[in-house]
Amino acid sequence: MVKALEAAIPGQSLTDEPRNYAWERPPEIADPNEAVVYHLERITTEEVLDNVLFAIEYGVPTNVLAEMMCSGAVANGIHSIDVSLIIKPVVQEYLNATAKQAGIEYREEFGKEEENAELAKQKAISLVKKSIKANKDKDAGADFLEEMTQEDSMDDMEQEMPEAPEEDMQMEMDLGETEKPRGLMARG
Repeated sequence: MVKALEAAIPGQSLTDEPRNYAWERPPEIADPNEAVVYHLERITTEEVLDNVLFAIEYGVPTNVLAEMMCSGAVANGIHSIDVSLIIKPVVQEYLNATAKQAGIEYREEFGKEEENAELAKQKAISLVKKSIKANKDKDAGADFLEEMTQEDSMDDMEQEMPEAPEEDMQMEMDLGETEKPRGLMARG
């Protein structure tokens, strides 16, 4: 019974102080073209590019890297989710072209055996972290990749409400059966 009282109640997020998180404020960039320029400028710096290419060479698919970059920008309030959906294919195509130009064999996505989205996400984060450890350069590029893999910012965005235990639901049903509805709408 006590656990049910500790859980978030429906609508609780609407009563919290607004603008607590970066994604609750207006984004810094609203134009998709500006958002693409933002991401490409971050990727093309020499320190970041070598780490991104190292991660691609290590086996991280380009669509996962693009998704992580866009999701990180949404979590940090750079642009909205809508803009992220628009620009992700452009960022991925840039990563593909850059890897091809560098002569690196790349994967665009995980194979059929890795189809579960949550497992693919965890595998990608694991691969990126391993590539950071394997790469001895601890520069702005390593910081960029570490920022992309921060699970705290993603977990805040993907909070789920805990489910009420079955006994609490049964107790609510029992109470509902004994009490008759009251008020204007109950008059029938």
